[in-house]
Amino acid sequence: MSPEETAKPPAPQVPRHRNSGLHGAFWTNVLLQLLRYLPKWMAIGLTHPVVLLIYQLAGPQRRAIRSNLAALHPEFSALRNWWGGYQVIQQFALTYLDRLWHMHFKHEVTWDIPSLDHFETMRATPGGVLIFTIHSGNYDIGATLFSQKFGRMLHIVRIPEQTEELQELRAAELRQVEHENPHLRVHYNKTDSHLGLELCRLLMEGNAVAVQGDRVVTGVSPVEMRLGDLIYKIPRGPLVLAEISRVPAYPIFLQRLSCLKYRIVVGPAFLTGRTRQRADDIGKVWLPIMDDFVRQHWDQWFVFEPLVSLSPQATAPSATDPEEDPSKHTAQTAPDAAL
Repeated sequence: MSPEETAKPPAPQVPRHRNSGLHGAFWTNVLLQLLRYLPKWMAIGLTHPVVLLIYQLAGPQRRAIRSNLAALHPEFSALRNWWGGYQVIQQFALTYLDRLWHMHFKHEVTWDIPSLDHFETMRATPGGVLIFTIHSGNYDIGATLFSQKFGRMLHIVRIPEQTEELQELRAAELRQVEHENPHLRVHYNKTDSHLGLELCRLLMEGNAVAVQGDRVVTGVSPVEMRLGDLIYKIPRGPLVLAEISRVPAYPIFLQRLSCLKYRIVVGPAFLTGRTRQRADDIGKVWLPIMDDFVRQHWDQWFVFEPLVSLSPQATAPSATDPEEDPSKHTAQTAPDAAL
């Protein structure tokens, strides 16, 4: 790819979010205080009315989720599509509770890894390994367990939060995680950094690097790719990193099964690294793998931006839906930008 294609554009200026708003640390701190006293069953039960209220008030996020669902499952009725959007927010809330219970109150998480053969193959791979994942399950606590089982240095990439207060809270959490897990390092994808070069160097030194190959948010360079009747917007950076580093790439997906119980799905390598491939060609291999997972587990795809749409030639969604056309709105980012 040419330098013009791979260059990261400057992030557009966005209004500063209030600490008490959707992206602030205020509500997380309130929730942490409540979780000290609430039993798990009560906290889980209370998520339903709270999520319903948030779902109604967070119009841009609701429209974005429903837009993605309409493309992934056009057979859904308007009511089923609306209810599906609620299910996404509900699952996100439950994973957020699990995250706080685990990181702040040290509750144990149970893990299921059905694809142990692929995991062992990846662990035994000499040299660097690139891991493609998406915003599903529980990214931070999944990285913690994976680094423990992997036995090698794992570098994960996150996006900074939208308020200074929430970023400080997240950074403190992850510094503690790094302290408890010496094989784990966290990097932030900032627009004024040269993170791509640093990640490439780490891969050349034989480390594992985990990148998120699904979400396009402020400051992330997108690329549009077509898969059948669908048009996806995915981040360009991970594809360029795979092109330049020429290391094996594996897909890993996290799935929430129940309270504090998760599954890590490790797929076979979709990129061997033996021959150089262009970023666009790598994207054409990665996209069907991602699409297969998000179609099956759409309720755990925690993206709050319109990232997938039906191509103009495909059949348009039903016009009877009382919700406004989601594609006409720009969604804000999620409450936790990198969960």
